[in-house]
Amino acid sequence: MLHSCVSVSTVENGLELLPSLESARLVLEPLMPHHAARTFELWQDHRLYTFIPFEPPKDIASLEHRYRMLAARRSPDGTEEWFNWFARNKEDDTYVALIQVTIRSDLSAYLAYFTFAPYWRLGFAHEACETAIQFLVERGTRTVVAEIDTRNVASIRLIEKLGFQQESFTPAAAIIRGGVSDEYRYVRNLS
Repeated sequence: MLHSCVSVSTVENGLELLPSLESARLVLEPLMPHHAARTFELWQDHRLYTFIPFEPPKDIASLEHRYRMLAARRSPDGTEEWFNWFARNKEDDTYVALIQVTIRSDLSAYLAYFTFAPYWRLGFAHEACETAIQFLVERGTRTVVAEIDTRNVASIRLIEKLGFQQESFTPAAAIIRGGVSDEYRYVRNLS
């Protein structure tokens, strides 16, 4: 059973923090620039990029710059809210995953998640995503969407276990490492 404990938002270095969230094994900490030093090596595992069109960060400074942008919590045009949390294992203080939520003006949300390779298949992604989704329910989000490469069987299993339903299929949604990537769109209604 997951328990979501929400702490009060505060300000750090001029950036309003998201609340921290808590589950049985994890603390979801709001992403901040200082996380770059502790997570840089985790992002160097090339297996993370099999199904996404990104490359590992070049250095800690570039990762810190990216985190500073994400920690602003708003898209540059102001039309989206960005919620990003690092899931930290309470048992040993290691970072096991990154959870990203984009909130649109219609109160729909897009969910993305990265579980760092050493922590695959341990249930951390499910626990972290469910905790973030509970937070979204509490703030009135109506639907959550996830778009997944059709070859990413582990992610498809996770999202289905979280109660998402496949809504559509998009052929040739992206080119990833020179290959065509088809995508499934999954939706979970929260209202």
